[in-house]
Amino acid sequence: MIQLQAAGLPVALINPRQGRDFAKATGKLAKTDAIDAQILAHFGEAMQPPILAVESEESRQLGDLISRRRQLVEMRTAEKNRRERARGKALVDIEAHLEYLDNCLEKLNQEIEELTQANQQWLEKVNLLKTVPGIGQVISTTLVSDLPELGQLTAKQISRLVGVAPINPDSGQHKGKRMIQGGRAQIRATLYMGAVVAMRHNPVIKAFYEGLVGRGKSKKLALTACVRKILVILNAMVRQNQPWQLPDNLQPCS
Repeated sequence: MIQLQAAGLPVALINPRQGRDFAKATGKLAKTDAIDAQILAHFGEAMQPPILAVESEESRQLGDLISRRRQLVEMRTAEKNRRERARGKALVDIEAHLEYLDNCLEKLNQEIEELTQANQQWLEKVNLLKTVPGIGQVISTTLVSDLPELGQLTAKQISRLVGVAPINPDSGQHKGKRMIQGGRAQIRATLYMGAVVAMRHNPVIKAFYEGLVGRGKSKKLALTACVRKILVILNAMVRQNQPWQLPDNLQPCS
């Protein structure tokens, strides 16, 4: 992708399933490199997917650092799980590895913060997002890096992009169960972490979650709805360049 953009060619990013489904819809069941190239060209012409903006070197560097941080966190979680069952030398080795990973994460977080601080536009957006209870430094920098469309799309468009917009599998009088699929899984996972924190510390999200559960919605569905609500709130804040404000009906009594 980087090489294509460097050569001045327009680049669009699609879910592989879209390309394969498009091929089946046009009757192309065989799969070779030549057929794939033809199908993708036809898909681009017919569907006109949005062209990705050319990333700056700074943006690519920030994205690489955030991806690496995500990998280190996953490794640390795996090692912590192994530690529960380890004994003897294996336990000592795991403890040493965890200490190493903690040090790496600390240095990496510092690099990410320094890079963010050096870019005034990023810094302003990160500080804006952090005004929302439940959205901290990690989530805000991830959104700045991996969701540059935030604030530039409508609520429905940003929800579809991330993959938290409910899909209606209805047919005739049958009303199917709403579900989500596709979208940017890493952004969705990051926002899930924020939603879990917000359910305890953000009065708007807490009331929203409790209201859904009180009406009989499952906790998993209610949590997904909270993720979408947080995303919509963040999108509106960035678009309007306005920090988080507690609604008047939830203001503490004086």
